[in-house]
Amino acid sequence: MTSEKNREKNLGIAGKLARYFIDSRLTVLIIIFAFLAGITAFLNTPREENPQIVIPAANIIVTKPGASPDEVEQLIIKPLEAILQGMRGVEHTYGIATDSMGIVTVQFKVGENKEDALVRLYDHVMSNIDRIPPGARQPLIKPIDVDDVPILTISLSSDKVDGGELRRIGARLLEVLRRVDGTSVSYLHGGQARTINVELDLKKMESFNVSLSQITDILEATNVRSSSGMLVNHSTVQWVRTGGMINNADELGKLVVARYNHKPVYLSSISDITDGPTEITEQHRFAAGPAFSGERPLNFEVPAVSIAIAKKSGSNAVSVANNVLKKLDEVRNQLIPADINVNITRNDGARANDAVNTLLEHLAIAISTVVLLLIFSLGWRAAAIVTMTIPLILFITLAIGYVSGQSINRITLFALILSLGLLVDDSIVVIENIFRHYSLGVKDRIGTAVKAVSEIGRPTNLATFSVILAFLPMFWVTGMMGPYMAPIPFFVPVAMIVSLAIAYTVAPWAANKWLKAENIDTSTHVVDHSNGLLERAYAATFRMLTAKPLNRRLFLLAIAGLFLAVFLLPVYHQVKFKMLPKNNTNTFNITIDMPENSSLENTDRVARRLGDIVRNNPQVINYETTLGKSGVVDFNGLLRGSGLRKGAYIAEVRVNLTDKHKRKISSIEIVQNLRPAIAELAASSGANIKLVEDPPGPPVRATLLAELYGPDYAVLRRIAKELRNEVFNKTADVVDIDDSVTDDVTEYEIYIDREKSALAGIPAARIVQTLNTFIGGYNAGTIHIKGEREPVAIRFQISSANRVRQSDLEDIYLLTPQGRKIRLSEIAEIRQHIANKQILHKDQVPVVYVTGELASTSQIYAIMKMRKYLESNPLPGGIKLVQNFVSAPQTGEYTLRWNGEMRLTLDVFRDLGTAFAVALILIYLVLVGYFQSFMLPLIVMGAIPLTLIGVFPGHAIMGQYFTATSMIGFIALAGIVVRNSLLLIDFIIEYRRAGHSLEQAVLQAGITRLRPILLTAISIILATTVMILDPVFGGLAVSLIFGTLASTILTLFVIPLIYLGYCSRVSPEKPLRG
Repeated sequence: MTSEKNREKNLGIAGKLARYFIDSRLTVLIIIFAFLAGITAFLNTPREENPQIVIPAANIIVTKPGASPDEVEQLIIKPLEAILQGMRGVEHTYGIATDSMGIVTVQFKVGENKEDALVRLYDHVMSNIDRIPPGARQPLIKPIDVDDVPILTISLSSDKVDGGELRRIGARLLEVLRRVDGTSVSYLHGGQARTINVELDLKKMESFNVSLSQITDILEATNVRSSSGMLVNHSTVQWVRTGGMINNADELGKLVVARYNHKPVYLSSISDITDGPTEITEQHRFAAGPAFSGERPLNFEVPAVSIAIAKKSGSNAVSVANNVLKKLDEVRNQLIPADINVNITRNDGARANDAVNTLLEHLAIAISTVVLLLIFSLGWRAAAIVTMTIPLILFITLAIGYVSGQSINRITLFALILSLGLLVDDSIVVIENIFRHYSLGVKDRIGTAVKAVSEIGRPTNLATFSVILAFLPMFWVTGMMGPYMAPIPFFVPVAMIVSLAIAYTVAPWAANKWLKAENIDTSTHVVDHSNGLLERAYAATFRMLTAKPLNRRLFLLAIAGLFLAVFLLPVYHQVKFKMLPKNNTNTFNITIDMPENSSLENTDRVARRLGDIVRNNPQVINYETTLGKSGVVDFNGLLRGSGLRKGAYIAEVRVNLTDKHKRKISSIEIVQNLRPAIAELAASSGANIKLVEDPPGPPVRATLLAELYGPDYAVLRRIAKELRNEVFNKTADVVDIDDSVTDDVTEYEIYIDREKSALAGIPAARIVQTLNTFIGGYNAGTIHIKGEREPVAIRFQISSANRVRQSDLEDIYLLTPQGRKIRLSEIAEIRQHIANKQILHKDQVPVVYVTGELASTSQIYAIMKMRKYLESNPLPGGIKLVQNFVSAPQTGEYTLRWNGEMRLTLDVFRDLGTAFAVALILIYLVLVGYFQSFMLPLIVMGAIPLTLIGVFPGHAIMGQYFTATSMIGFIALAGIVVRNSLLLIDFIIEYRRAGHSLEQAVLQAGITRLRPILLTAISIILATTVMILDPVFGGLAVSLIFGTLASTILTLFVIPLIYLGYCSRVSPEKPLRG
């Protein structure tokens, strides 16, 4: 009884788990539960293309009419930035000071609770409202929420219906679609709202002696309706409502606005009243490309309205998009006329589903190849057991992810593919040892299996824990890359823990049921392979290396030399570094910035010529052109601030391509092919045209971003132009160059003569209001029309023909209180001058930006060239810039801080490097505790640098950039090679305890672990091969494939030789473990 208790006590965790579950009905229930939980999780976990990055942010908008940018900067931007910088969790503030308005964008740290941050922001601003200067209006706080980015856009277009009618149809359709469960912010983009346009005729107004204030006062006094109380008799109550709202343009035209010669003057007598779209300041069009296969519009570019629909946070993008499209099909015939074409121009749900399904196929391929490998290596019975554990592990991992609030996305599935080669190893080790014990002939099958599991329990636990430790520190990667890569340090450790649990519970149960001792043929299974071809070759090579000490030293010296030599590859640019390579996508954006005094018509001409260029590409399905403002915002545009772009000189063209799986040319090449023709158009039109590709990872303001700081803002503007012209423009491969310095634009300033206006009895405020109405237009109220989904404004303005020249302004007249007409030129002076320019701030410091993109290469090398040039060549103005990447700008000096993707790259590699260092320290501490030795852990970990012998040459051979994902692959390799080395050293120690000599123990351990190590390595290589063509995770695949290949071969020789050399000096007769 005592010996039974001692055996139970010595089993360890692995043995106790195996004993409990090996013949338990609970094991069957665990298998059933795992499959049900996994399937439930797979069907219900939200799907998205990439992990959601939570970056709480908001725009605080403050207007101060009449203030110049300098005043706005001093009175609004600076105090507001100071208030915001004092808040907990704020990472950056960005300020824009323009005429009469200041905007401060506050960006919180990634991962801050969104609701809490925005509530604190509102409270903080409102509690400091007394610091807002007199004359400024109350701050408007508008959150910037990634959940508000539309996942679905539906384009309504027609060559028979104008933008106004399209918008009304879109409004009715939107009313139905926004009821679909899971939808969030939804809106219309494009078209002109229905408006009652009152185009005032100044000459007729003058002839009837009618002023603008008369018209607006009468309209406001007439267009009213109110409850006047109620009449009460003995048993009933009846409400009384008084007044009458204007219901159509005819009623508005019959409004009496004055009396002239004792006769009424109707509004229609002094104006042209129309019911239709407002004056066009924005346009939105749709065009089909050569690859278009839907409802083709008759003309190349036709009016369009887009319905943009976002999803609620946490909802499934795939199901929300599908449900919206299903509802669209149901109501299409009732709400959309036959002559209107419907096209889906964005479907992030379908894109996410496609990305997930593609990776699921890759995962299935990876599983299939690993299964074939197992059958070939272990025989079908053992392979069947290990194969059964794979879906169990993946299902339980997905279920844990579902409960933890994770989503199924590209990074999640890459994490599962990455872990696939690792998670089979635990079950292989367990089955192999049970197999070996069964082959010796047994009577107590259960006891033998439990003993076999217990034998390998401690080293397997430690080996698995080492792999987990390699990944866990990645949780502390900061910035946007933290949540982007977060599924990897979550799912890989979870999968490893689950694989260990399954190996100790389900694998022994299956082995007891299916592995029959009488069926074991030791010639075909991993039991005693000492006479196999691989083992004989290994033994012969190892004996040759150990035959003479000189052989061992020369071999180790050659490996050391090879290790040092691979570092020459980055030095000579055979291996280049980059944050993330460009991604092959199905869409890209083109932005047009004309000179700031360009009219909408001029911008339109350039946009149409650009459309002609785009339409000639055979891969284009369709494109949408937006004039006067930005297009429907995407995640990249949201974080770049594109949503604030507005003006007649602005245009965007969103291009949709054929599916990337159906074309041989990538979107990167398509953009490259378009650049020459677009550059020619930009040069001939004076436009700045940029091709914006969707980033493969977290977006930045620009790939190349030079932030200029200094004491004189005017000098900073000049430096920005010099830097752009002399450095950016002359650096190879730098494209889409721009700066934040606005163009010199002339404008009219009307200076009111206070004395003359006072003597005339016309206050300045009335002059301003009159001019605002005549020139800019004024919404004087709304028409109440049944069935309209949007307000129908009554808009006053003079005709565009009377808003062309300075003389048109001078001819505007006003009425004195005595009814005398007085022209604007009599009480004001009209001057022409250069308009004020905007002033930008970042973190309370004035800044000017110069931006650029790279056509094909990495930003690191472009910045190195520009940095070197600036160090030896001052700018034409004679100023030498102080350059840095991280430190704050120096007060009193002109500083250039490189930001953009360069800063993101430095931060990510710094964080991954720190995570790697922490992982090494943790692994070392655990190994010290296990071996009770300071030296043995260093020997075990000596295999880690050997991975670089494969990693760097692999990137050079494949022509792959060494990216952030390559670094993740290198970190993963650390856990893999430590696992192999640990088990190898542990076997050596066990053989030495069994009485073998040092040389025999080292050789026999290598022979015993040869096939399992090779099996794990081949599993990893086969599993990750499916990732090698992925633009983002190809670097990770290259690191794992070539690093595993090199480190596996070298580990089997280098680690035993180092151990042999060390132990022969220190302790040749006894094992080195306490």
